[in-house]
Amino acid sequence: MKKHENKHLQRYARAGWSLIELLTVVVVLGVAAMIVIPYAASGASASGQSAARLLVTDMFAAQMDAVANQNFRRVHFYTDGSGWCILELETGELADPFDPLTATYAEDAIESQGQNQQSITNFVQDTRFRDITIGNLTFGKGIQDITFDPTGGIIANDGSPSLGGSVDITSGAFTWTITLAPLTGKVSVSDTSGGTP
Repeated sequence: MKKHENKHLQRYARAGWSLIELLTVVVVLGVAAMIVIPYAASGASASGQSAARLLVTDMFAAQMDAVANQNFRRVHFYTDGSGWCILELETGELADPFDPLTATYAEDAIESQGQNQQSITNFVQDTRFRDITIGNLTFGKGIQDITFDPTGGIIANDGSPSLGGSVDITSGAFTWTITLAPLTGKVSVSDTSGGTP
């Protein structure tokens, strides 16, 4: 009978939480709240961070797609600052100006899920983003895009090695600068407004 009582007590003892476990959970939740709440409270910051992450992801996708298909991929930024698209290019099309009616858009491998969705990001039409603008492109005078070659490096529109450049994503008082290194196209992000991308 005593053995039966001990097993019964052990079963209930294991079902509860210790004071240490409860304190650990409370501390972890408190730290998470301190980090998340300031950014959640600022819609402009959260929206801008999401847009910056999306652009970096699209740049990596274009770079890897160029290498995988041994062809050219271009990230073209719309002149009105409303977004960007990824284009598939042949060698003879590098110097051609952007024409939305004849452009060959790359498939959005992340969002498409096999539905052949084109890789186009437009902040006016995409309700996930509010008051986002793209500006300060420094890829060259009048150049609205960056082109990845079959090696994953970046080139100018005439096929020569690119000197790199940067682009700003702005949301309210927050700005993130995405920079591409010369030749290699290595992407880096810096917050030029004091937040964290």
